[in-house]
Amino acid sequence: MRKPLSPLQAFAADAQGANSRGVPVDHQLLPWLSVAQAADALSSAPRWRLHQDMPHIESLLPEYRGRRPTLTHDAQPAPTDSLDQLYERFRSAAEDMELAGCFELAFTTVSAVCRLAIDSGYAALALATVHLGRVARQMNDYDSAEQCYESAVERTIHERDGPLAARGYIGQALIHDMRGNRPAAERLYRKALRAAVFGGGAYVHACQGLMTLAISDNKLADALLFGWKLYDASEHDAETRAEALTDLSVVALRAGFFEPAKLGFAQVINMRPAPRALLMALGGAVRAAAKLDAPGEVVQLAQAIDAEIARANQPHDAAQVLMYLAEAHWQIGERVAAREALERARTLATTYRYHEYEFRVDAMERDWAASPTLQPTFGEAPVPFSRPSASMRTSIARLTALR
Repeated sequence: MRKPLSPLQAFAADAQGANSRGVPVDHQLLPWLSVAQAADALSSAPRWRLHQDMPHIESLLPEYRGRRPTLTHDAQPAPTDSLDQLYERFRSAAEDMELAGCFELAFTTVSAVCRLAIDSGYAALALATVHLGRVARQMNDYDSAEQCYESAVERTIHERDGPLAARGYIGQALIHDMRGNRPAAERLYRKALRAAVFGGGAYVHACQGLMTLAISDNKLADALLFGWKLYDASEHDAETRAEALTDLSVVALRAGFFEPAKLGFAQVINMRPAPRALLMALGGAVRAAAKLDAPGEVVQLAQAIDAEIARANQPHDAAQVLMYLAEAHWQIGERVAAREALERARTLATTYRYHEYEFRVDAMERDWAASPTLQPTFGEAPVPFSRPSASMRTSIARLTALR
């Protein structure tokens, strides 16, 4: 299991990483260092002192008072206990660190919350553990992430808490998905969907995962079904709605509805969602632009993709989007730019051991060598129908009507 750095070590590592990516987060790093130091100090204090210092504890992190993290218990109300509320404020701060790509500070902060929550109810500890797994996963430490998810699932199953166990199943599914084991990922997403509260966070993520797998397997009717379930369940969650709209646009692209796909991706980009969602929308948009033979748009989107890759610090998604960019450049005849993008994707895939992406990069390169005019789709199967069904046309029309 990964050991957290000290707050100062985490601060130094994230400052160096942000500087190398050219991302200006200097004004945020010092406040986040203070957050990590406070969490670390409290986690080593005896329990009796925490209760004795409750007035001081309740005054911590006032800027996060009333805000809840994205990982919550879908079947329980917001906590009323002062310590449980503090855990959520610390985890909300950690989410801001994650969004800026400052994962060492986030890992240190959430690790401290896990230590703090050991003597609290099982739910607070399980949520913090799942959160820690998410941070580790974004740091490409899949083994540590898997241990966190397994620990959370074991604890929640022991407590017979299905909705909270669903959060752990989602994490496990994501790890299998990123390692290329799609059957295991699908089994766990479906398990999460059965255990989750309708419309809750785990339900939404299960729909999202099943939709993504359906897209990968060219089961486009299933993808649209889960996609609109996800969209309709995320009325009050702008980030999830942006991700749903991105995935629905991907289905439109795969089905040959290039203009509706372009409109859908453009709407997501204008929403300015979280880094991962924005990066995936840009990747879809550049593919749609190439399909519509719009080289000027491809060049503009390529610049936006480069800037977002540097800002987001999401190498797994960056590798995928760089393959999309390589495909788009090749399709409009920009062979040199295509090979450069593909080589960048290969570097990320090799560095972080994204084996499925390594295979896809090799396949694209072989296809290019075999036929210089071939337009590669890095392993995607052809769309399994010649005429879209009425239900698919209705779904695509709904996508277009969202303008």
